[in-house]
Amino acid sequence: YNVNDDIDKAEERIDIAINVDKQSSKQKLAADNNITTSSSITSSHVDMQTNLSNINSPSNMPPAKKRAKIFGKVFKIEKVSNDVLNIYITDKKDSVIVKAFNSKVPLAEEKATLGGWYIFTGTLSYDKMGSTFFKLENLTEIPSLDRVDNSSEKRIELHAHTKMSDLDSVMGIGEYVATAKRWGWEAIAITEHGNVQSIPEFYELAKSAGIKPIYGVEMYVANDPKKIMINEIEGEISQATYVVLDLETTGLNPRQDEIMEIGAVKTRNREIIDEFRTFVKPTAVKRKSLEITGITEEMLKDAPDISEVLPELEKFIDGSIIVAHNADFDVGFLQNAFRRVGKEFTPSHIDTLRLSYALLRNKLRSFSLDKIVDYFGLGTFNHHRALDDASVTAKVFWELVDLAKKKSITTFEKLNKLVESMNPLTKHPLHLTVLVQNKLGLKNLYQLISKSHTETFFVVPQVLKSDLEKNREGLLIGTGCSNSEIFNLALKKDKSALNEALKFYDYVEVMPLDTISSEEFTKDEVKEAYRLLYQVSKESNVPIVMVSNAHFIDPEDIKARKVLLAPQSNIADENSNYYLRTTEEMIEAAMEIFDDEQIARELVIYNPKSIADRIEVIQPVEKKLHPPKIEGAEESLKSMTYKKAYELYGQPLPEIVEKRIERELNSIIGHGYAVLYMIAHLIVKKAGEDGYVVGSRGSVGSSLVAHLAGITEVNPLPPHYICTECKYFEIQEDAGSGYDLPDKRCPKCGAKLQKAGQDIPFEVFMGFEGDKVPDIDLNFSGEYQERAHKFIEELFGKSHVFRAGTISTIAERSAIGYVKSYMEDKEGNIVNPLNPAEQERLGMYVTGVKRTTGQHPGGLMIVPNDMEVHDFTPYQYPANDKKAKVYTTHFAYESIHDDLIKLDALGHDDPTMIRLLYEYSGIDPMTIPMDDRATMSIFSSVKTLKVDPEELGTDMGTIGIPEFGTDFVMGMLRDTKPKTFAELVRISGLSHGTDVWLGNAQSIINKKIATLSDVIACRDDIMIYLIHKGLPSSNAFKIMENVRKGKGLKEEEINLMKEHNVPEWFIESCQKIKYLFPKAHAVAYVSMAFRIAYFKVHYPLAFYAAFFSTKGDEFDAEFVLKGKDAIRSRLRELSSNMKKDPKEKNEEKVLQAALEMTLRGFEFKRPDLNRSSATKFIIDGKELLIPFNKIHGIGDNVAKAIEEAREEKAYTSIEDMMNRAHVTKAQVEVLRRIGVLEGLPDTDQTTLFSFF
Repeated sequence: YNVNDDIDKAEERIDIAINVDKQSSKQKLAADNNITTSSSITSSHVDMQTNLSNINSPSNMPPAKKRAKIFGKVFKIEKVSNDVLNIYITDKKDSVIVKAFNSKVPLAEEKATLGGWYIFTGTLSYDKMGSTFFKLENLTEIPSLDRVDNSSEKRIELHAHTKMSDLDSVMGIGEYVATAKRWGWEAIAITEHGNVQSIPEFYELAKSAGIKPIYGVEMYVANDPKKIMINEIEGEISQATYVVLDLETTGLNPRQDEIMEIGAVKTRNREIIDEFRTFVKPTAVKRKSLEITGITEEMLKDAPDISEVLPELEKFIDGSIIVAHNADFDVGFLQNAFRRVGKEFTPSHIDTLRLSYALLRNKLRSFSLDKIVDYFGLGTFNHHRALDDASVTAKVFWELVDLAKKKSITTFEKLNKLVESMNPLTKHPLHLTVLVQNKLGLKNLYQLISKSHTETFFVVPQVLKSDLEKNREGLLIGTGCSNSEIFNLALKKDKSALNEALKFYDYVEVMPLDTISSEEFTKDEVKEAYRLLYQVSKESNVPIVMVSNAHFIDPEDIKARKVLLAPQSNIADENSNYYLRTTEEMIEAAMEIFDDEQIARELVIYNPKSIADRIEVIQPVEKKLHPPKIEGAEESLKSMTYKKAYELYGQPLPEIVEKRIERELNSIIGHGYAVLYMIAHLIVKKAGEDGYVVGSRGSVGSSLVAHLAGITEVNPLPPHYICTECKYFEIQEDAGSGYDLPDKRCPKCGAKLQKAGQDIPFEVFMGFEGDKVPDIDLNFSGEYQERAHKFIEELFGKSHVFRAGTISTIAERSAIGYVKSYMEDKEGNIVNPLNPAEQERLGMYVTGVKRTTGQHPGGLMIVPNDMEVHDFTPYQYPANDKKAKVYTTHFAYESIHDDLIKLDALGHDDPTMIRLLYEYSGIDPMTIPMDDRATMSIFSSVKTLKVDPEELGTDMGTIGIPEFGTDFVMGMLRDTKPKTFAELVRISGLSHGTDVWLGNAQSIINKKIATLSDVIACRDDIMIYLIHKGLPSSNAFKIMENVRKGKGLKEEEINLMKEHNVPEWFIESCQKIKYLFPKAHAVAYVSMAFRIAYFKVHYPLAFYAAFFSTKGDEFDAEFVLKGKDAIRSRLRELSSNMKKDPKEKNEEKVLQAALEMTLRGFEFKRPDLNRSSATKFIIDGKELLIPFNKIHGIGDNVAKAIEEAREEKAYTSIEDMMNRAHVTKAQVEVLRRIGVLEGLPDTDQTTLFSFF
C-alpha cells in the first residue's frame, strides 16, 4: 500500500473538481443545446440544474431506440477492446453504461475523464442479457453538478467517519479531503469509531491539499464501576432502616412513561416493620404494560394522581435508605415524578443488582431478581407486582448483607469498595468524541487506544472514563452523538445533572435532526434537548458546535451505506442522513433546531473555527528512520566486513572490491543503517548456531557488505574467479553469473579457481545517494521462525518489538456480495433491483472499507531503545483477538516503515527442506557445486531422471523444486529451455513479476524481437540498460522504481528514453508491467532451488523424503500405497479440473512427485507402528517409510502422541495404544485398514488358551 498513490488520486479528483473550465463548457453547452449561460459561477450551478430539467439522466431514462440526450457524472471508464469503450455514468441516484463503438471510441477517449459531468447524445439500447445501455453518438462537457459550498464564511467539520470506521462508513479519506478542498474549507477532522488508523494517510492527503488535519476518535467509553450505594452515608449496614421499593410503570422511559403502582416495605434487622402500597393513575396506559404486570384499567380507574402519592411516599421513606433491584430505574422514575411537582429527590439508595453482581458474579450468570431468589431458595413470588417484588427484594437484600458480612464488609464505605473488583465493561458503552490538540495529546490518545484494544476490549475497544481523565492533557473532549451521556441527560431535562456532567467536557456537539433516528424519542424531544443543551452550555461557558457526523459525502450516498450495512442486522441508524453538510446546509439544519440565525452561525462557523484554532498541525510520523541502538554497531560491521573480505579476496583487496565495500559502508554507516545490518547478522548467526540455514529475500543480496556479514549468500560483484590459495582475482564481465563461468585453474599457483558473482548493483538496494532505507528480509525455517522472533525480543526487549500490523479491507470481488445482500431478501427474492452499472457504482463505495486487522506473516517492527511505541503508533491484538499472544502495530506497517525498522523474519519451507536434506544425506547443501550440469539439465528435460516423459505426464524434471515446480513456470521452462544459472534467474524474475511474462516478454521472445537475456526480467534490468543507453543515473533509477511499482512511464520519461534510442518494445514493456522482482531475490530463490535440485538428481531418496515431509500436506498414505495406476488415474481427474482449489493443486503436485519417485525405481513402505516417525519420512533401503501424520485422519498431534508413547514403552495392544496415545475408534479403524496394527491384539486380557 502506498499513501502517495492515494495522494495522486486525491489531487486528480481535486483538479477535476476545481479546474473545469466552466465558462468554456457552458459556451459549448449553449451551442449544442440552446441553453442560456450565466456569467456567475456561483449561480451557474443552480442555472445548470434548472436547464437540465428537460434532459434525461440515469434515474430518468428516455424510451428505447429513440435518439435522446442524457447527462451524468463519469465514475468509471473501461476499454473493452479497440472497438468498444464503456463509460459508466451516474446522476447519484442511478447509473447507466454509455457504450462507444468503433469510430466513437477515440472521441470518447479524448473527451471523457473520470469525475467529469457530460451530456451524452445517443440512443437507449439493450444488450444480450436484457440490460440497458446508452449507445454514444456525441458528448459535451458541462460544469460540475457536484454540490458546492458558496458561503463566504466556511464551516469546519469536527466529526466525520471514513472507510476506516469498522463497516459503518463509505466515505474515502481522499474523497473527504478532496471535497473539503473543493469547498474551500481550511480544516477538517476524522473521528473514527474506536480507532485512529486513518491518521497517517489523512495527514499526507490533507498536507497535499493544504488543509489542516484534525485527528480524533469517537470513543467507546465505559464508566468506572458505579457505586453500590449512591449518596453514600457513614455507618454500619446492620443498624440502618431501609425502604425496599419497586415500581410498575407504563413503559421504560422515565421521560415519557409514568408510574402506575408503587410497593414498598420498611425493614430493619431483617424484620418488616411497615409497608406502603398504592396504584397511581397514569394519563395514558399501554396494553403491553398491563399484560406484563397483570394490572387492569379497572384497578387504576379510581387510583390517586402521582402528585397526591408523592407526599405520602416521601413521609414513608423519611429517615430510611432506599433499596431496589436495578435502583437506577426506580429512582430515575421517582426523580422525574418529583421534578414535575417542583421538588428534587436525591435519596441515599442501594442497588441489589450491583450488590448481587459484586458478591455472586462467580456463581451466577444472570442477576435478574427471579434468578437471585432461586439462588437463595426464597420461594415463589408474584413477579411484576410492586409489593410482591419489594417484599422479596427485602429478603434478597438481607441475604446479600449476610454474604457481605462473611467478607468482613459491615459498613457502607466497605460496601462501595466492592466495585473495585467489578468489570466495568459493557456490551453497550456510551460514546464521546476526542480531538487531538498537540503532540503530547497524540501520544496520550495512542496510549488510550492501545489499552482499549488490549486490556479493556470487550465487543468494541472501550476506554475507562478514569483513564481518559488521567490522559486528557493535549486532548479536547466533545460530548459525542445521540448515544452519549450528555444527550441522554438533555433528553431527561435534568439541568442540574447536565451542569455537573458538562464539567468533564471541552465542547458540546449538536447534530442535524435528520441524523438522529430512534423509536425512544421524537424529533421534537431532540429539538428541546438541544435547546436545553445550548442554554446549559452557555451557562457553563462550554463552547457548542454543530457537526455532520458524516459517514458519506452526498445525501444520495445513503444508498451506498445501506449496501454496506445490508449483511448486518438490526442497524438502528441505517436511515440517518449522515452526509457531509456544506456551510449553508448546516446553517439550515441549525435553524431547524434554534430558529435563530445568530445562534446558527455561532454553532456552524465561529465556534468550530475557534476550536480548530486551538489545535496544532501535527505530523504523526516524521518519515525519518529511528533505528534501535546497538553499541559499536558501526565499528563491528566495518570490522567483520573487511575481515571476511580479506579472508576471501586477500590483502590488499582487488580495487573493485575495495571501492565497492568503501562505497557501501559510507552509505550504510553515513545514514545510520549499520544497526540494521547488525540485527540481521546477529539473527542469521544465531539461527546458524542452532543448525538452521537462513535464506535472504528482496534486494539485500545487492549489498556486498550484507554478503560479507553473512546475511545473504548472494555475492553481488560482477562474475569473477578467485583463487582460495593465492587470492588471484579475475573479473569476467561478459557472463551473466559467476556460476556459469567455465572451469579454470589459477594461472599463478595452478589451484582450481572458485567461481562467484551475480552482477547486481548496490544502487538497486539503497539508491544512488545511498539514503534509501535498506529492507532486509529473511526466510527462516517454519519450525524456527518463532525462535527467531523471540531472539529479537530478547535482543531489544519485548516492549520494543511488535508484529507488523495489517488492515484488511473489503475487496472489489467481496463488494459484489454486499450489493447482492442489499438487492435480495433472506429468501433470495429481489427487493431492491439494480442495473449492472448501479451495482458497479455501489460496489465501488463499499470497496476499501476496513473489515478487520491482522499481522504480516513475519514482519517485526522494532522501536528504538530510547523511545516508546506510542511515539509512533498505538498497538493492539491482531483482529482484536484477546487470545493472541502477540501485539501488532495499530497502524498498517506500510504507514510507519519509514520511521521504524521493519525486519521480515518469515517462515518458509525451503530452509526446512535444506536442513532435512543435510540430515538425510550427510551432505551440506551449502557446499554442493553450483555449476553441476546434471542438475541444470532437469530444468529443461527429464533425461537425467531416467523416466519416460509420457509416463510421467511432463517433460520437465522440476516437480517438487521450489519456484520451478508450478505448471506456469514449467511452461516457461519449456518455452525457454534454460542452460545457465543466469537464465534461471531471469525466469525466476519473469515468473514472480506481474504482467511481465504473459502478454509481454513471452510475446517479445516468440516474435524474435529480443531474447531471454534481453527482455525485462528483473527491476535491475531497467536501470542497468537505461544507464548503458546514456540516461542519467538518477533518471534511470526513478524510472526503474516507478515501473517496478506498476506506475508506468510519464510522457517526459518516454521522450527521454526515445532521445537515447531506447527501442519501442522496451518502452512498451515498461508500460505494461505492474510489479517487478529484484534480481537479488531471484538469485537467492534460484540458489536455494538449485541446491534442492542437486539432491533430486544425486540423492533422490533424500530429496523425496525431505519434499514429502515438508510439502506433503495432501499426501494420503492409503491412496499412494495403491500404486502407480491409481496415482495416474487421480492425476488425470485433477488435470481435467480447470478450477482446482489450493488443496487440489497441492494434491496434484504431491501425486506427481510420488509418481515420479516410483518411476525412478523407488517405493513407499506402509507406516510401521514400531518404526515410523510421527511427521518425517524415513529412508529404508530403496523405500520411504511413511510417517503416521500422512495417514488420512491422523493429524500431527495424534501422530506425535503415538510416537512419544511408543518411545516410552512398546504397545502391548490396540487398547493400550488408545489409552496412552488417545487414539479414537475411528482412527484405529484407519490404522487397521492400512495394516499398521497387524499382529497387535485388541486387548491385554489373557485367556486360558494363551498358556497352551
